Amino acid sequence: MMLLPWLERYQQQLSRLLTAQQLAHGLLLTGPSGIGKQQLAKWLVASLLCTSEHKPCGGCKSCLLLAAGSHADFLAVDSSGTTIGIDAVRQLSQFMHGRAQQQPNKVVLVSGADKLTEAAANALLKTLEEPPQNSFIVLYCSSGSALPATVISRCQQWQLAAEFSDNANDWLRQQTNRAVPDFLLTYCGGGPLKALALLESGAADQLQAALQHLTQYLQQQLSLTDCVKQLEQSEGLSQLLGWFLRRQLTLAANVSNPQRLLAIHQLYNRWCRDDSQILGQNKQLALSAFLIELKRLHG
Repeated sequence: MMLLPWLERYQQQLSRLLTAQQLAHGLLLTGPSGIGKQQLAKWLVASLLCTSEHKPCGGCKSCLLLAAGSHADFLAVDSSGTTIGIDAVRQLSQFMHGRAQQQPNKVVLVSGADKLTEAAANALLKTLEEPPQNSFIVLYCSSGSALPATVISRCQQWQLAAEFSDNANDWLRQQTNRAVPDFLLTYCGGGPLKALALLESGAADQLQAALQHLTQYLQQQLSLTDCVKQLEQSEGLSQLLGWFLRRQLTLAANVSNPQRLLAIHQLYNRWCRDDSQILGQNKQLALSAFLIELKRLHG
């Protein structure tokens, strides 16, 4: 199973621990959106279930059953809803206490572990504290901060680092025929898969154009009306504005003026607070007011 190139170091470390039988019963993978947590988690599940020496082999009965979606010793907890409730954790616990049919292990995968309700997390803690032999729970989410400290302490934690390297940019260019903007990985928080999705959907082009319009407006090269017209069509406008302010303004000359910097932050915070409540023509007026004040503060 080929993994994304920046995941290989985690793969090697996990493989060594698996061979030495030093993996914890609970494993928590965290990291930024688009870094490949799901891919690494699925590789780990396959490795834990594989019966061959070189894991995962892809050809043993266990690997074939997993690929077919009919492995009796694997359970994927449904995380499609807004929360993962206590009933799902009770099912998980009951599943883990049964005997493995294929050997060597029973494995549960919990995606979006930060969706666990408080009651569900407390129920999961009991299973993590007294895990059945040869059983593993693989959890992953963007941040473990939403999980109780007691649950985190019972898991072996794997924090996948954000990727801003030239290797990640090279990988992006190999996956698409579109031009990769220099800022894209930074904008995506170091998540190459997220960046690729923006490229393939065309959203990266729209994003680049919106950032150019903002720059042109502040440099007196674009009118307020034209800038508003371009920006109001942008998806995720609050995120776009926040990134622009951090990278284009606060890291430039304005950082030497603390009062101006604070005013820009306050202006942006007000925009985020009001953005979801403003609709239609009022949104155009609000965006116009925001840009006018931003230009004044920017100088």
